[in-house]
Amino acid sequence: MSVEYLQVAEDEGEEPIELPTEDDGTLLLSTLSAQFPGSSGLKYRNPETKAMRGVRLSEGRLHPPPEIGWGSQIFYCVFPKENKRKSDDNLENSTAKTKRMETKLRCTDLIVLGLPWKTTEQNLREYFETFGEVLMAQVKKDPKTGQSKGFGFIRFASYESQMRVLAQRHMIDGRWCDVKVPNSKVLMARI
Repeated sequence: MSVEYLQVAEDEGEEPIELPTEDDGTLLLSTLSAQFPGSSGLKYRNPETKAMRGVRLSEGRLHPPPEIGWGSQIFYCVFPKENKRKSDDNLENSTAKTKRMETKLRCTDLIVLGLPWKTTEQNLREYFETFGEVLMAQVKKDPKTGQSKGFGFIRFASYESQMRVLAQRHMIDGRWCDVKVPNSKVLMARI
């Protein structure tokens, strides 16, 4: 069987790209996602009803529609809901975009690195209260000795306070300290 190509576009009205099918006439999902990162399937406009119709995906292969095959039809990418790249970018007031913005503006625990051994949780709290309301201040200590491990965590009530703190280095008890959003491994170690 000769290689057949089908036309795929990210969305309606955009320039399509021709993608090669396999010998059995299917399109590998990996071929699709190589050209359109994040895509999880295809859809097309049914010529009779003008409604969108999904393309069957089975075991990593997209199967041509039985009634029309790949033909000269243009197929459009399908993206997971949380990844709706095009529609969310184009709809300024969409609820999805609003929800995404709320998520971005949420305060998180911040890690404070390079704390002097003598710094207490009270010192840490008092220092950072100059930036805004501190919900939590914690200095990590060795459970056996009770000595500070040289780092701690803080959490602010407002996102603006958090951003001001992240934007600069801090002199705490005579030592330069860095404040960062911790990676998940550090957060998991706290549990």
